[in-house]
Amino acid sequence: MIVYNGYPISIFAAITLHSLLLAALLYLQADDRSEVLTVVQPPMVKAILVNENPQVRNEDLLEQQRLVRLDEQRRQEDARRQAREQEQRQQAAAEEQQRRQQQEAEAQRQREQETAAQRERQQQEAEQRRQQELAAEQERKQQAEAEQQRQRELAAEQERRRQAEAAATQAAAEAARTEQEMVMSYTSVIHDLVQQNWSRPPSARNGMTSVLRIRMVPTGDVLDVEIVQSSGDPAFDRAAEQAVFRVGQFRELQGMPINLFNNNFRSFLLTFRPEDLLN
Repeated sequence: MIVYNGYPISIFAAITLHSLLLAALLYLQADDRSEVLTVVQPPMVKAILVNENPQVRNEDLLEQQRLVRLDEQRRQEDARRQAREQEQRQQAAAEEQQRRQQQEAEAQRQREQETAAQRERQQQEAEQRRQQELAAEQERKQQAEAEQQRQRELAAEQERRRQAEAAATQAAAEAARTEQEMVMSYTSVIHDLVQQNWSRPPSARNGMTSVLRIRMVPTGDVLDVEIVQSSGDPAFDRAAEQAVFRVGQFRELQGMPINLFNNNFRSFLLTFRPEDLLN
């Protein structure tokens, strides 16, 4: 609605129109044209004047003012609503931007944490590999040292065995030599005792030899005598056999070690060759 100096344009137009009509009437009256004035319908003028009642006009003005105020209030409310909406949009945009910034910051922080964690894992893996390499190197050194120690111990053991075998061989040789000497000694005693109990037969000649198998027990008692190899002279063989039976017990064998007796004298071969045969 168009307003002029606080009044609606329609009121202003009505007042202007009425003023023009009043001026025309006054002008016509001044020209003595009463018939014309009579032709103009005064009731219409009165009606127009009634419409221009100040109270009605004031009410119309108040209504117009109220409408203007309402319109202004609506415009102000619309402006405030638009301002609120704009503010809300700006606030939402700011919040959205802040949220995006926070998300980006959180994503950046997570990326940094992941990078740091990955770097730490890589460092830990590198340290683990280094420790494993050190442990493997240490184990190789220990294995090498253990192998060297084993070789040294094996060499020492072989040396001990060699020495022990040498000592055992030497001891066995000495024992064998000693045993042989003992066997020869006991054999000589047995031979002497048999020769002492031997009666020379007339047919005995120099060089005759008989081999007798004498079976005895550790007490030296004779169990049996057997001619293993004959001298060719039965009388000589019989005389040698009887000489063994005459001895009956070789008491000199009683102190002999049992192993020596079992190995050499339990079944003893005696080569009987008298030394007093001169022809």
